[in-house]
Amino acid sequence: MTSISHLKDRHGNDIYFGNPGTGWWLPSPHIEDFREHMTKIRHLDLRDGDVLLASFPRSGTFWTHQILYMLMHKTTDYLGRMEEDHLEWERFDKLTRTDEPRLYATHLSRFHLLPYKVKERKVKVIYCYRNPKDCWVSFYNFMRDVRLITPYEGTWSHFFDLMIDTGYTSGDWFDHVLDWEKAATENPDIVFLSCYELMKKDPVGQIMKIDQFLGLNRGRQLCEQIAEACEFSKLKAAKEPQNPEVHGEKAWKKGSGGIYRKGEIADWKNWFTVAQSEQLDAVFKKRMSESKLPFFFE
Repeated sequence: MTSISHLKDRHGNDIYFGNPGTGWWLPSPHIEDFREHMTKIRHLDLRDGDVLLASFPRSGTFWTHQILYMLMHKTTDYLGRMEEDHLEWERFDKLTRTDEPRLYATHLSRFHLLPYKVKERKVKVIYCYRNPKDCWVSFYNFMRDVRLITPYEGTWSHFFDLMIDTGYTSGDWFDHVLDWEKAATENPDIVFLSCYELMKKDPVGQIMKIDQFLGLNRGRQLCEQIAEACEFSKLKAAKEPQNPEVHGEKAWKKGSGGIYRKGEIADWKNWFTVAQSEQLDAVFKKRMSESKLPFFFE
């Protein structure tokens, strides 16, 4: 495997990431050369009707992917695997499917790094984001417990410092979210911003907004059925038996929550110290001062 980079955080913990020359990725074992893979992604032959799902890791990616799949295929059946649709996770031969419509997911940190044909074809892009406190806690648990890639061996406090200092795979959380907010402002017909917490609070309403943005016009009844099918506990129970290689003992540390961990708002309160919460609040206030995005921490 080439183009894997190795650094240490301020506490001496090893961090590994795929390095395509344009940012940091999870060091997927399926990608032999990240730079070559990045080039192929940029030249992906997108077609009219294709949809991209973008996000910072642990912002509701798998959940939103299921919702989009159901909307696009007018069904409430679960998609068997998502891993074949993720631009940074699989071999490039998985990206040349001929079925329509096609749905791809990505954690690419910049809108301008997406395939060239996104703008040419006016491919719809859904970007889901989550409040950073819950996002970082979920990300830490993922990187601590995952066995499919090199896990993070530091403590929660170490990981918090890492996210404050530089970010981890996918880079700095603030840069990631602000770049996509800018992309949505400049390309409102292409990029739709989906808030994790709003999807939790009003799933039917948010799914209907995505349905309208995609121009599918599936109607309220199907959106209600999709919201019910994708309720977190139902989705978790339905998906894990289908993917033992992703959810099984070999993929995760014993006792781990796996891909679908808790799906709660404000679980961060069980992890953040008062000092950490205040520190992130101060950084958030400074970095997000011009952002118009709604955020919910409760």
